[in-house]
Amino acid sequence: MKRAGFALVASLLMACSPPANDAAEHGTTESADIPSPITAGCTAQASHDWSAVGSQYYMIEAEARGDTCAAAVATIRIESRDGATLFTRDYPIREVSLAFNPNGDQTSLRSDIEGWITNTADPATADTLPAWPNGAAKPPGFEPAVPRNRYEAARGAQGPLFCYPDGGESNACIAMDGDHATFLGSLTPERD
Repeated sequence: MKRAGFALVASLLMACSPPANDAAEHGTTESADIPSPITAGCTAQASHDWSAVGSQYYMIEAEARGDTCAAAVATIRIESRDGATLFTRDYPIREVSLAFNPNGDQTSLRSDIEGWITNTADPATADTLPAWPNGAAKPPGFEPAVPRNRYEAARGAQGPLFCYPDGGESNACIAMDGDHATFLGSLTPERD
């Protein structure tokens, strides 16, 4: 009885199996690589070298992509001379109106992304950031992402500073020290 049950299961499995590939049996082959459809969407990328103070050299790269330009997400990267990624962050472009036109098209996105990776720090050294007074909750005109001691250490080192738009009115600032990048926070306009 067991043997009859196994035979029945085996014949059912064979009946459910797909037929053998006739092309393979006849010595012809078909390409299994089916080209993927070209997807519509909105993309842009830009990069440039940044020769910072103290003979430090970095590559600033950015790309944006989305199903539509309004839905695109932009990524910014700072890489070392050797190609190691030191800093990366993603932003929906609709949240960075200081740099991107969310109602723009492919052409304007390319222009926007190139402008986005231009250093807004002038001069581009961390000591130009506002001092963080002892006992204050934060430096004036700055939303810190690090504790006071790290912020003030970056200012004191007077190393390279790269800032770029990260909102409607603010600029994110990254302090560089060789192959180390520290996201310090965002410069914001003072409100009277």
